[in-house]
Amino acid sequence: MAKFSGQRLKGAFMNNDNQTKNFKRIIVILVLLLFSLGAYTLILFQESQANQQDLEEQKSAIALELSDLKGTYDTLLQDYQLQDKELLEARSRIAQLLDSVESAKPSMAIIKRYRLEIARLKEERTMLFARADSLVQVTQSLSFKVDSTQVVLDQTRLEGDDLRQKNEDLERVLEKGSRLQIIDFSSNAVIVRRSGKIVDTKRASRADKIRACFTISPNAVATPGVRSLYIQVINPKNNLIGTRATLSQGGETFYYSASTEVNFQQEEIDVCIMVGAQEEDLVSGRYILNLYQDSTRLTTGTMYLK
Repeated sequence: MAKFSGQRLKGAFMNNDNQTKNFKRIIVILVLLLFSLGAYTLILFQESQANQQDLEEQKSAIALELSDLKGTYDTLLQDYQLQDKELLEARSRIAQLLDSVESAKPSMAIIKRYRLEIARLKEERTMLFARADSLVQVTQSLSFKVDSTQVVLDQTRLEGDDLRQKNEDLERVLEKGSRLQIIDFSSNAVIVRRSGKIVDTKRASRADKIRACFTISPNAVATPGVRSLYIQVINPKNNLIGTRATLSQGGETFYYSASTEVNFQQEEIDVCIMVGAQEEDLVSGRYILNLYQDSTRLTTGTMYLK
């Protein structure tokens, strides 16, 4: 009986020892499992961080690609001053998508959707730019034609202006040439005798009239015919002497002392005009004489009386 009890006690000690060993093994296993789980969790966290960083980089790349894509539209529209509705709408869609990308939280699904949208936008750009290129070529062709037409019009206008100027110059030359050319213009005071004899005098107190004489030169340009000539005689007191008649022509009016008509036949002709005067108008000093053909002054002369 005592032997049996000793054996049972020995067996109990052995069981306790085995349980302790098993417990230690379990603890070791649990520690290993916890360590493995921690390591696995760390790896998963690092992978998650790496994936998130990759998604952010892809998002930035997509934003940059969209910005470049929008820039191509900006350049085309600005360089060629285009206002094409489809081009403007396409650029607007790209701008809206760019705003969406910049504010979105990236994920694989979102990145994939943006990639597909960019591919579609690039295909659309290829089509729209091809059409825009054709439009630009047509516009440039039309612009070239318009510029060429404008050059022709400007050249024609310049030629017309040049011809008009030449005609005006020719008209002035002809007008000037058609005027009577006066040479040897002279004037003096005269005494008219009862016999009709005319005697020159230098004294104002003895003079009866003023006589102006001149020669009309030959002129093949001037049209033959009767010409009206007018003379002004202004005394030292700055008074017009003579008939003091008026002539209105071309909206202008001037006074003259005497007039005459000559039958000009393109040949040289001598002419004298007598100007009557009141005694009080004939004073000593300097006299000015202006000769006119109609309202055009032909020549001017002076004389002095004592």
